[in-house]
Amino acid sequence: MTAGRQVRVLCLTPNPAWDVTYGVDRLDPGEALRVRSVAARAGGKGVNVARVVRALGGVSVAVAPVGGILAPAFAADLEAAGQPATLVPVAGALRQAVAVVPEHAGPDDGGHPTVLNEPGAVLTEEEWGLLVRTAVGLTSDRPVVTISGSLPPGTTQDRFTSLVRALREAGCPVHVDVSGPGLLWAAQAGADLIKPNRAELAEATGTPDLAQGVAALQRLGAHDVVVTDGEKGLAAFEPGSTAPAARARLDAPVHGNPTGAGDAAMAALAVSVGRPWAERLALTVATSAAAVLQPVAGEVDPEDVRLLADRVLTENVNDTPRTTED
Repeated sequence: MTAGRQVRVLCLTPNPAWDVTYGVDRLDPGEALRVRSVAARAGGKGVNVARVVRALGGVSVAVAPVGGILAPAFAADLEAAGQPATLVPVAGALRQAVAVVPEHAGPDDGGHPTVLNEPGAVLTEEEWGLLVRTAVGLTSDRPVVTISGSLPPGTTQDRFTSLVRALREAGCPVHVDVSGPGLLWAAQAGADLIKPNRAELAEATGTPDLAQGVAALQRLGAHDVVVTDGEKGLAAFEPGSTAPAARARLDAPVHGNPTGAGDAAMAALAVSVGRPWAERLALTVATSAAAVLQPVAGEVDPEDVRLLADRVLTENVNDTPRTTED
């Protein structure tokens, strides 16, 4: 299984960050920790999506509002990595996101990463309008558009739905990976694909029942919904149905740094637009797992994706288990 054809993806990050990853031996709350490694780079979920799209053979452009003293470093890092980007200048300072990753402890021995996310800058009405116009101006060839991550403080429903609708009116499929009210706003704006995890879906819709949560998004106007559920894998739902069109999961979990797994999943869903669900989900599971093996978010090794693809189990609409090699 390969990523295949080149798909162009416009990757929006409304609330970007300067990502800092600290590697420690183990995470002991309340103790002084010795940092063994430091990595710093331009980040935010949409930037991570853009990097993984390229690793899968697609073409990506990162779009983000960036300001403050870290803005030059953010731009320089993307340029050095060869990542095409269009950065919208804003007055507010770029936030930082700090991940503390235990490098040697197991998952049951202080081995879970801890992420500290600053809130980000408030965008003015003029700055938000410029972000929307900039994104729409890059859609002449109707790319797949992803909108990922947290929203800037003060983002309103009108602002967010205007962004989604403007991109859809430009003829682009719009995929959204946000949480909280933004998840409901994306559905109301008619997003073509929404990717919550199980907890985000329950929080936004007020029900822990998977089918009821999906139905709530569909009633609001959502089209395709892909729900990620940890080691249980992914389930894809098509409009009008609360029975999964397909499911996929890895035969056994992989261990590492999961902070970029969801972003890798978004990249795989974007580059596989138009394929059968079982094939899309298989690529998505393999890509997400490959991201866990990397020390920083926004990276996958295509060889890891290929090897992990052989371990993906899928179920089609008839609930018939099979492997991706069948």
